[in-house]
Amino acid sequence: NTDRLGRYSNSWYSILKVFLDYSVELYVGESTKPYDFNNPNDKLSIGILSLVSQYDNELRRLRSVMGKRNSLRIGNSFVGGTVPFGYSVKGKNLVINKEESETIKELYKMYRDGKTTMDLKSYLDNRTDFHPKRSKSGWNIGTIQKMLRSTLYKGYQTWDWKENIGGEVKVVESIKVKTPQIVSVKLWDEVQKKILLNQKHRTIGKLNVTLFDGLLFCKSCKVKLSIREKDGSKHSLYSCRSVEYKWKNPQKWSSKHSNCTLKKSLRIEETDRVLLNHVIKVIKDSKKIREDYKLRNLIPKFEDSENLRKIQNTKRKYINEKRRYVSKLEDDLVDIEFKILSNELRKDRGKKLKLKVTELISNVEEEIQGLERELTMYSKSTEWIDWINQMYLEIDSVEQLPLKKQRNFLNDYLQKVDVEYLPNSQSHRFNFEFKYPIIEDEIEIDGHDKDGRRLYHIKEGKFFSNVEVPLKTGRERLNQKDKEILHRLISKLRIEEKRSLSYICEELNQKKILTPTNKRWDKPKLSSYIKNMKVDVGK
Repeated sequence: NTDRLGRYSNSWYSILKVFLDYSVELYVGESTKPYDFNNPNDKLSIGILSLVSQYDNELRRLRSVMGKRNSLRIGNSFVGGTVPFGYSVKGKNLVINKEESETIKELYKMYRDGKTTMDLKSYLDNRTDFHPKRSKSGWNIGTIQKMLRSTLYKGYQTWDWKENIGGEVKVVESIKVKTPQIVSVKLWDEVQKKILLNQKHRTIGKLNVTLFDGLLFCKSCKVKLSIREKDGSKHSLYSCRSVEYKWKNPQKWSSKHSNCTLKKSLRIEETDRVLLNHVIKVIKDSKKIREDYKLRNLIPKFEDSENLRKIQNTKRKYINEKRRYVSKLEDDLVDIEFKILSNELRKDRGKKLKLKVTELISNVEEEIQGLERELTMYSKSTEWIDWINQMYLEIDSVEQLPLKKQRNFLNDYLQKVDVEYLPNSQSHRFNFEFKYPIIEDEIEIDGHDKDGRRLYHIKEGKFFSNVEVPLKTGRERLNQKDKEILHRLISKLRIEEKRSLSYICEELNQKKILTPTNKRWDKPKLSSYIKNMKVDVGK
C-alpha cells in the first residue's frame, strides 16, 4: 500500500532514489500493472498518492493526540494503553484496585525499610498471585524501579504532547493529571530519598571501557560480554553475563546459563592484544582495502610543476602552523601540571584539563602525520610511490593510538566477535564478523586495455574469520631468587617475630608481593603455602 512507502516525505524521497537507481517496478494493492519509475507519469502519480497517504496518516495521528488532550482537559485520568499496576479502569478514569494497591503500598514500605529491588521482585514472584502484564517470566527489576519512582501513586502524573519540530522533539503542551492516591506523600518522598542514596553508592558512568568492550558476545547465550574485576587478581576479565541475568530472571536464564559454552573468562589485556593483531592482519591482507587506499591516497603522476610547488609550499605552511600549535599545547600541559602542584587548580579539574589537552595534542599530531604523508606524495609525484608500505605503516600505527581512536578504527571494520570455550583443547575460539567481505578476497585479471595496461577487478571474499587462542592458567611459578626472598620474609615474621597469619598477609599485600598465582594473600592461601615450605615455621 502507498502509505507503507514512508511515514514522512524525507523518508519517501530516500526510498524513491533507490527505486530510480535500480529501475524498480512497484506493484500497489492487487493491481497486476506496476508503476514504472522510468516513466515520468507513473513517477508523478505514485509521488502524489504517497504524499496523500502520508497526509492521511499524520491527520489520523493528530486526531488521536487531540482526543487524548481534550479527554484529559475535562478531567479524565486514563487515555488508553496498559493499565498501571494498582489501578483498574472505569469509563475513562483510573480507579484504585484494592488488592493491587495494597501490594503497591507494601512494596514502598519494604524499600523504605531497606529491602532491595531484588527482594521486591522475589516478593512479587513468590508471595503474590500477581503477574506482570507484558512478561511471562516473572517481574522485571526495571519495571519495579519505575513503579517506585512514579508520581502516579502519590496522586498525579504528567502527560506531554510532543512533536518533531525542525528535526528536534519538543513538548508542545503538558497537562498535569490528577490520579487516585495510593501511597502517602511522606512515604513516596522517603522512598525517593532512599533511591537517591542507593544511587550515590554506585559508580557513575562506565569507567572500565576496554578496546573490544561492546564487540564481544557469548556465542551460545547471544549476550555481550561484561567486564569483571576478579578479587585478589591483577587481571580484569571478559565474562558472559548470563550469570547476572540468571540472578535477575531465573526462569528465563537458568537453562541458558547451564548450557553456556563460555565457562572460562578471558583476560582483557591479552585478549585485546591478540584480537587487534588479527584484525590488523586481515586488513593488511585484504585486496579491497589496498585498492581503496591506493585510489584514495595516490595523486596523478603527471602534474604541472609550478602547481606542484604551490601545493607543496601550502602543505609545509600548514605543517609548520600545526607544529607551533602542538608546542603551545605542550606548554599549556606543563602549566596545568604546575598549577596542580602549587594548589592553584583543583586536582579533579586539573585532571579533566590534562585529558582534554592531551587528546587535542593527539588529534593535531595525527593531522600533521596526514599532511606529511600528502607532502611526501606530492614531492615524489614524478616517481612511483610505495603505497603498500605507506598503508602498512598507517595500519601498524593503530597500536600506538589512544583508546578512543583504536575503538573507532575497530568499529569501522568489525561488526562483532562471538566467543566460545573449547574444553577439549583448553582454548578460546573467536569468530569474527566483519562489516565488509574482505576475508580472502582476490584480484582477478580481466586482460589489458588498448595501451597495454592491466585491467582487473576485486572478487569479494568472506565476512567471517576465526582464531583459536590457548587458555593461560595463570599459574606462573616464582623464580628461585624471588621464592627464597619470600621464604625468608615469611620465616622472619612467623618464627622470629611470632606474627599471626593475618598480620603476615597484610604485610605481604602492603609490599605488593603476590602469591605464585598472582593473587593477594589471605589466611587460607598463606596457611596452604606454609605447609608446602620445606622449613618449619609453625602452624
